[in-house]
Amino acid sequence: MSSLQVGGAERFVIDLCVEQRAQGMDPEIISLGHQDDPLVAVAEELNIKVTVIRGMKGLVQLRLWQAYRRHPIIHMHSPSAVMLSLPILPFCLERKIVYTRHGAARLATNRWRKVHRFARRFIDSICFVSEEGQQIFHEEHGWEHVDSSVIDNGIAMPEEKDIVPHPQDGRLRIGSVGRLVSLKHQISLLEAIRLLPSDIKPKVEVHFFGTGDQLAPLQEFTQQHLANAEVVFHGMVSDRSKIYNCFELLAMTSRTEGMSLAIMEALAYKRAVVASKVGGNGVLVQEQQNGWLFDFDDSQKLAEIIQTALAQPEKLIEFGRAGRQRVLDEFSLQRTQQQYQKIYEDFGTSV
Repeated sequence: MSSLQVGGAERFVIDLCVEQRAQGMDPEIISLGHQDDPLVAVAEELNIKVTVIRGMKGLVQLRLWQAYRRHPIIHMHSPSAVMLSLPILPFCLERKIVYTRHGAARLATNRWRKVHRFARRFIDSICFVSEEGQQIFHEEHGWEHVDSSVIDNGIAMPEEKDIVPHPQDGRLRIGSVGRLVSLKHQISLLEAIRLLPSDIKPKVEVHFFGTGDQLAPLQEFTQQHLANAEVVFHGMVSDRSKIYNCFELLAMTSRTEGMSLAIMEALAYKRAVVASKVGGNGVLVQEQQNGWLFDFDDSQKLAEIIQTALAQPEKLIEFGRAGRQRVLDEFSLQRTQQQYQKIYEDFGTSV
């Protein structure tokens, strides 16, 4: 169960299905979105079965039950999927139900507390992509009796031939990959560019990949304060080689993060990363080894790091090599799939 809008968690679900199929499983993605959601076509091109369920609430839940009956394992990747499934969970006792929380938000409203209070009786295992996410969830919702694990997200590694070397032309291209929403706080990156000395700005480019409700505010800020800077909004791009070969430094400015797929993918493409000190960012980004860390919303520090990266292009290459090796060693998709496989096979704990 997953949305197929653009996002790291959704990308991960597709990659996980590809790996599971390679291991002899028969995965199907059930989406509650739209048939024209961007990643539906991506999944179908990979020959992954996708069932999109829409309609009136009662009809949706009937179709969900029909879909669940086809599989012995139900793996939910969002709180919304859990909420919509509540009325049919009591009929799924013979199925293994796994719930992965990809984010670290508390979900502290009364509505979400009630959803999780009911669902905990039927979920066999809950998984998190970071220890911070696990701690926050259990503080807020309890779930002491439910099997709980932290499983790092993994990625499908690009081949060396698909990685474009850094141009070494005296310029620095910075990428931002993800939904353009307030949680990602991309305005901090633009503010950092605004703070750069006037002789530095022409040497820096910013490339945004993604869409969302913050697109217009980000474009307005660019027009008002960065008229002489090169800022490009690429919109929705699904080809990861086109995304990560477009820049030398990934900037992750989020307020909260789990284990960011964008950071992993950037490292896999030998790109250095600068990231806010939140969630799993500090696990993936090792200071002065594969990138830099800064306090959330500290645009001045981010501007200083950008100047350092521009002045030391050899460091970006060094960080990129170290980052790719770390992903190979610790965050392979095969390792993640094996951990989930063990969860699937373990005896359930729901009533």
